Amino acid sequence: MAYIAIIPAAGLGRRMGYNKNKVFIELNKKSIIELTVEQFQNDHNCDGIYLATREDEAELLKEKLSGYDKVHGVFIGGKERQDSIYNVLKEIPQCDYVFIHDGARPFITKELLEDIHAKVKVHKAVICGVKVKDTVKMVKGSRVIETLPREELFITHTPQAFDYELIRRAHENARSNKLTVTDDSSMVEALGEEVHIAQSSYNNIKITTREDLVVAESIINREGEDK
Repeated sequence: MAYIAIIPAAGLGRRMGYNKNKVFIELNKKSIIELTVEQFQNDHNCDGIYLATREDEAELLKEKLSGYDKVHGVFIGGKERQDSIYNVLKEIPQCDYVFIHDGARPFITKELLEDIHAKVKVHKAVICGVKVKDTVKMVKGSRVIETLPREELFITHTPQAFDYELIRRAHENARSNKLTVTDDSSMVEALGEEVHIAQSSYNNIKITTREDLVVAESIINREGEDK
């Protein structure tokens, strides 16, 4: 019961002050997208990797990933993230499970991938995340409306894993009903299906800002010291 990985990789680097896709920024002599793809390349449960990117970057992405034999396709993304994922989802072969993962989130671990894979075989829809560390307030304007129970709150990460038929149905339902969501599990929730969660790591960051690059370099240095 293997899975196929879908990786949207069309992010801009504007918040970092770059005029290029942030996934091409290098960390420790490898681009962020190479570091990300490498994790799935090395996972024995992964049967194939498919990516979505902008049309003007498709050839560069193919060139960067030419050494990874599990990369079976690079497709043109859509206007929104969910459109990009749907564009790829339509093209992949039928499989048992689909893992959807951010291209700019390179610090997933073998242990997390194995945990999510084990859980999705039982629950059909599994996300990962970490518990909120800070107190969270709901506000309206400048007024606090409610203090939310921190012990019940998670910050969600990727990968998110789904039964193939379920995520196809969820995306098609979202398109039919013009649902706009920020992650794929929200589409599954919209169907009334249960979503379960696996414990991620605080290192599993999505690189979005220059500050994230500093954190990423720190993670790489710590990992190097542990070897």
